Amino acid sequence: MDNRIYDRPAVSVIIPMSDNARNMKKLLSIAKRIDRDTEVIVVRNGVSSKEAILSNEWGALVISTGLEVDSHEARAIGSAHARGDVVLFIDERVAVPLLYLKKYVTLVKKGSDVIITTCSNRSVSRRGGGSPRSAYCLLNHLLGQKSMGSASFENIPFALSRYALEAIGSKTLINPAVALVQASVLGLKMTTIAPFAPEKQATGTRDIVRKDIRTIYREHAKAIQLLTGGTKLRRGEQDGQRHRDLVHSSNVLHLRSVIHLESRVKEGGGWGGKRKAKYARSHKKKQRREH
Repeated sequence: MDNRIYDRPAVSVIIPMSDNARNMKKLLSIAKRIDRDTEVIVVRNGVSSKEAILSNEWGALVISTGLEVDSHEARAIGSAHARGDVVLFIDERVAVPLLYLKKYVTLVKKGSDVIITTCSNRSVSRRGGGSPRSAYCLLNHLLGQKSMGSASFENIPFALSRYALEAIGSKTLINPAVALVQASVLGLKMTTIAPFAPEKQATGTRDIVRKDIRTIYREHAKAIQLLTGGTKLRRGEQDGQRHRDLVHSSNVLHLRSVIHLESRVKEGGGWGGKRKAKYARSHKKKQRREH
């Protein structure tokens, strides 16, 4: 019998990491000290030349993908092997202190299911007009989570409870936008944390691929389509069990209000305003013809 079933760690730390990571030792040292009972899972593209060091010296579980995967695919792969009650996702791009990472774990232990980070100001200014922040904010707005602002699973770090990971599904983490929709639809308790410091790009990082802006926009479009269409989020339930709070909420700017916003302003009268105005114009023309 597998003893690991009864020896579940308190925290699993998932780290996509390249062989070129210069802060590898520091990052692993911090990861091991996040909790007294922590497992570290390192996901690497191809075959790692440092697998023995990571396994023997640091006690990390090393998963070599054999293929070129982006950071979110790597996290999805790592999370499928995670055994902890709290699963924390970090990577080599971000340099943050130990106490900051412990906040994510503490919030999950206090009852939150999902802990996500908002965008840093530097990240927005660096990308300029091509910043994905608008996509993050729009999706949260459509979800009725406007207070979450630019929080997204695209931002690192983030943490999930064991329940949240199993509910969302490891594979869903490949598309962070869809994973966020799923978390909201399932009613998971989500908490946001402001970034500790601007993102710091590690030099020599080549093996873990980062998504481009177009891919992020495309994934958010898919998430919005699923949200408004309800196709894959119903989970086979009857129509009465669907997530309909967006449709009935008067304070949420969802897709229908975006599409019909101009007609509502010009014509007035809510969703039926345009139809009523059209009927009124037709009625006036008919009266003029009769006279």
